[in-house]
Amino acid sequence: MNSPPTQLLPPISMFTTGLASPPTTAFDPKKAMPILPKPYEDHLFPYPAELKRRSDPAQDNQKRVMTSEEVLAEKRRRNAGASARFRDRRKQRERELQERCQNLEKRTQELEDALRLVCPDHPLLTNANLSSPSETSSSTSSPSTPSASVDILGRINQLEQFITRFRVEKQTDAKKLEELENENKFLKSVLTTLTSKNDSQEQSAPNSPLSNV
Repeated sequence: MNSPPTQLLPPISMFTTGLASPPTTAFDPKKAMPILPKPYEDHLFPYPAELKRRSDPAQDNQKRVMTSEEVLAEKRRRNAGASARFRDRRKQRERELQERCQNLEKRTQELEDALRLVCPDHPLLTNANLSSPSETSSSTSSPSTPSASVDILGRINQLEQFITRFRVEKQTDAKKLEELENENKFLKSVLTTLTSKNDSQEQSAPNSPLSNV
């Protein structure tokens, strides 16, 4: 009788003993899966209502009107400041010219007094053609008289030049000031028109069809 063949395969128990026991705890998805960020963050994605308010054409138009009013108000403020500075400079220039005129008049009076002591009958003192060079050259006074008369004539000419320049500058300053005042009046009228237009738009806004929806 023949013996059974030799077993070549491993026993089945070798595969069954390595199986793990079934899990005794329930499956927890929070521990198994990582925490992901929210798909929409408030600070990154604004709400649709806010987008709707931002894209409102009526509000954008109102903002543009307010911006133009602010620009006009700022321009009027700058013009008013420029006008005030211009008037201050003009007054300061007038004071300086007035002081120069007073100094020249004082100096002329001193020279006239000195000339009166030297030559009381001088033509310059009798107002007989003050600017005539023939009379000043034909004077038979002491040697100091010609230089004194020339000095007086020079001072008088300077005084007249300063007065003429003062008048011209005063007229120019008055013209510039008038132009600035006219520009301020125009800007004020434009600002008043825009303000009244904006007020009428705000009053008619509650009666519009969009507000009843």
